[in-house]
Amino acid sequence: MSQMITIELNGEQQPFPPGSSVSDLLAIIGSDGKSVAVVVNEQIIRPENRLSHLLQEGDRVELLMFAGGG
Repeated sequence: MSQMITIELNGEQQPFPPGSSVSDLLAIIGSDGKSVAVVVNEQIIRPENRLSHLLQEGDRVELLMFAGGG
């Protein structure tokens, strides 16, 4: 089995399988990705790039949830 990488997800250290994409991360946490903005190392990852953007050891990932209001 491959060794896990560690990323910082919303301020918490989290292990992930090496070679995981942003899309994989969203699937692992149970998000459909439609109401979430993803920022990796202060760079916004657009939905069309989530599958190709691979997470690296030490990446800082922020997931921002959109909420409706009124």
